[in-house]
Parts: sequence; C-alpha cells; structure tokens
Amino acid sequence: MQTHRQAPAPLIEPPVATAADECRLLRIVARIEAPHVWDSTAARLLDCARRRWQGRPDIADHPALRRWSQIQDSQQRPEQPCLRTLFAAFASGSLVGGDPCADLAAAIMLLSSCPAEAVQQADPNSDRRTVRFSVYAYREDDLPLAEDLITTTVQACGTVLARRCTIMRPPARSTAPLVDHPTPDLLVLGSLGSTAAR
Repeated sequence: MQTHRQAPAPLIEPPVATAADECRLLRIVARIEAPHVWDSTAARLLDCARRRWQGRPDIADHPALRRWSQIQDSQQRPEQPCLRTLFAAFASGSLVGGDPCADLAAAIMLLSSCPAEAVQQADPNSDRRTVRFSVYAYREDDLPLAEDLITTTVQACGTVLARRCTIMRPPARSTAPLVDHPTPDLLVLGSLGSTAAR
C-alpha cells in the first residue's frame, strides 16, 4: 500500500499577484522646511527631465505615453493628471517652469512616465509648506523611480510626514487598438517607425 506525504507548507507565503488592470496610487505628504532648496531642487529636476527628451524625434512613440493616452481616452472623467497634455506642452515648447509643485510633478512625469501631481496645502499651524504628492502607476510603469524622485527631493529640504500606496480599480481599459487612439499631431515629431524611449 502506497502512502502520499503532504508537501510541507511554505514558511513564507508567495506575494499575491497584482492584476494588470489595477492602478496603484501612491500618496506622499511632506513638510518643506527649506523653501529655497525646494524651489531650486524642483527647477533642477525639471531641467534634467527636459534634457532627457530634448531633440527626441520619437516622443509620440513612447510606450507609456501611448498606453496612458489610451487609458485616459477610455475614461469619461480621467482622475489622473494627463501625460499626453504634459508631453504636448513639452513638444510645443510651452512647458514653463517657476512653480516648484508644478515643476516637480512635470519632472516626475517626464522621467518616470507616471502621471503625478504635487499640490501645496495650507497649514494654519505653521509657516512651512505642506505638499501632497499623488502618483498613478500600472504594473508597466516605473513607480519606484517616481517615489525616489519625491523622497530624495524632500530629504534635501524637508520631511516626509506620511506615505500610502493603495490599489485603485479604474474603469475597464478599452480593447480598441492603439491606432484608434492617435496621439495629437503636436507630438508626432518623427517617423512612426522610430524607437520608443526607455
């Protein structure tokens, strides 16, 4: 008579796989204690992001831009900041700096390709600035880079007060091919066969 031995239970449970249609929302709240460092750091990061894309003929082929354009086109009221609008402003030369919150959000979007926003919040108990960051990312997006950009910037001029990452379940993605959702003519700077940015 043959007996079957049960396999021992694993000591550490494997992580639960995230579904492809789940969008992660990272929120970070930070207190800015050195406003001049905050201003200059945000401006430098935006300059770095501009240099990354300067003279690139293949912006319209960028996979994250195409993917997020399709996602946001399929939503009647997109909640996330729009990558397409930002890249269009960059391509047309109308992306201007000067507001550290807008500059840092633009830098995060251009460098990590995650829709992001940074909003200054009123803090009646302090003359220091409090900023709330929101970053949206699917599995294909570089959320760790976006988070590193925020935390490194904040460490130079302030303190992270809170961090939370949640899973959102937005409306179902459209199954229409990308060719049905073309990027604006403003972004079509080069041939469609060019290599996408990485």
